[in-house]
Amino acid sequence: MAWGQKFKITHFQQFISSILINPSSKKKQKVTVVEETLHDRISELPDSLLVQILSFLYTKHAVRTSILSKRWRYLWTSVDCFFFDIKNLLKTRNSVSFVDFVFAHSISPKLKKLELDCSSNWRPCRGLSEYIPRISRCLSLAVEKNVENIVFISGDESDCTLPESFWSCSSLISLESGCYLNYDGVIAWKSLKSIKLKWMTLSDDHVVNLLSGCPALETMELRRVYGLSRLDIRSSKLKRLKLKPLSSPDYGRDRSLEIIAPYLQQLEIKGDLYDLKCRLVDVSSMVNAKLTFNITCIKDILGEEIDDEEYNCHDYHQVFRTLVQDYLQKLSCADELTLGTWFTEVCF
Repeated sequence: MAWGQKFKITHFQQFISSILINPSSKKKQKVTVVEETLHDRISELPDSLLVQILSFLYTKHAVRTSILSKRWRYLWTSVDCFFFDIKNLLKTRNSVSFVDFVFAHSISPKLKKLELDCSSNWRPCRGLSEYIPRISRCLSLAVEKNVENIVFISGDESDCTLPESFWSCSSLISLESGCYLNYDGVIAWKSLKSIKLKWMTLSDDHVVNLLSGCPALETMELRRVYGLSRLDIRSSKLKRLKLKPLSSPDYGRDRSLEIIAPYLQQLEIKGDLYDLKCRLVDVSSMVNAKLTFNITCIKDILGEEIDDEEYNCHDYHQVFRTLVQDYLQKLSCADELTLGTWFTEVCF
């Protein structure tokens, strides 16, 4: 057990990869002393620890460990964390989808985590329409297993038709999603405590609908979420809000985001807001605020295309100077306040 406590998961992953990537050539490869020692040490571990280690692997790799020996044949079926990449969703196993195969053989009473990796080279994958039925099926099966944590990043610009059961998953504790959640129906995530949304467009009404269905929500993070003009957070449970917008300049109208959150205690806003005016309407319970975002000068964005008569740089900055003064006033109740270098550039 002492060795198990020092065991590094990366070593196990390297070991698994070395024998599973091309299992047909395993017998032809010369096994090194180090590999033999590692194999022996791993074999000494109890099943419960091996299952825990398998839960850190992609599910396709965890399933492949069944070829190692009789002892390993069914270990993966006790794993309670599933990680599927986008390519797995359409693969079949004896005419049964890989996802269906995994869930059918799972003996874990509940699913702690489901992660759908629909990204490519750390960027969202496009054109997911052919995968939507499989994604929907996977989410339905996860809800049946009382899933607690879901990570689903798609980045697809088309709407994702998700199963009705997903919107009323009472076991869900945390959700990270890049799928468009423009859902007008009833949301009932009664146990949800943390939500992270990114790579999507949301309307003010959709956020209101979302928050009304999450009475236990404590933390919200919005990253590269567009379309909002008002964040009205009235829940006394929601204490932490993190915003990392990446707004596209859209001159010709006054773009602003109002934050009304009288019970919020922690606020972080970072990233480039361009000309977006983020206004703090009510943050009277604030304890810790980090405002490290940047505002890009209008001349730096439009360059030679700028019309000096239409866009006055001095007036443009004066608006944000007034905004900074308002920040300092509204956040005077905070115990800790962190300001980015942009604030000093605007004020002086």
